[in-house]
Amino acid sequence: MKQAPIANLACVTLMLSAVLAGCSFYQEAGQSNTAETPPAPQNNLNAAVSVFGNISDAGEDRDNFLVTGDGSAFSYSNSRGTVNWIAWRTSRSDLGEAVERPDFRPDPRLPGGFKQIASTDYSRSGYDRGHLVPAGDRFGSPQTFGETFLMTNIVPQSSDLNQYPWQKFESYVRGQVRRGWDAYQIAGVYGEQGFLKNRVVVPTNCWKVVVFLRPGGMIDQRTRVIAVDMPNIDGIEHQTWQRYRTNIRSIEGKTGYNFFAALPAGLQEILETRTELSFRKTE
Repeated sequence: MKQAPIANLACVTLMLSAVLAGCSFYQEAGQSNTAETPPAPQNNLNAAVSVFGNISDAGEDRDNFLVTGDGSAFSYSNSRGTVNWIAWRTSRSDLGEAVERPDFRPDPRLPGGFKQIASTDYSRSGYDRGHLVPAGDRFGSPQTFGETFLMTNIVPQSSDLNQYPWQKFESYVRGQVRRGWDAYQIAGVYGEQGFLKNRVVVPTNCWKVVVFLRPGGMIDQRTRVIAVDMPNIDGIEHQTWQRYRTNIRSIEGKTGYNFFAALPAGLQEILETRTELSFRKTE
């Protein structure tokens, strides 16, 4: 759906809060596995936000501006010229064969008065136009595939980051989706190491958190969570994505965000401090 006008953003925020309150994606420790399965979310937006929450309380602030689309929801920073974070779900139906790539283009969903970042702002910069929602996660839908080429989904990434450990992690996640998992993902940036044409902040780090659930499944203390925090630098082309594993608590400390705010405190503690993977045989 199209992003609401500024006057209606308070309503959008309330809608997201209602989704969080009404969609129970968790199961507390000690509860029976026969607990009622929550109703399926209406779309990828509701699913992603229901799992992670509106981690920065995004709304009308120009540097924490909430935008919702058909395949993702994100917080946009006008001063940075990029998102702060973007959340989405990838299911098997979202995958498919490679399709023709559209051109990168400004995001028409941003309000008037915001900077309209264009592909040319990255030209001859030495940085890749790095996707946060991977195009490969969206081959199954022309609409959501096209959204991945809006400049709000793009951040300046070094070639060594974008084309090696970051891309390898994207491929790993899609591999798990092909095995039958739903991947609830949220990715973002932090830090500053310069500007592109005085318009786009080059981040020092790119991070991502992935929660794997079976379709219709619920979050509990055994839920598999992977978090990575990767430096946006050259010279890491030979590094594996596993080298940059971290935990959610570390990302919260570096960004000020609050993940899983709707979950019980004990379950938050388990998920946010977990670094080791629980399903090593699938790697």
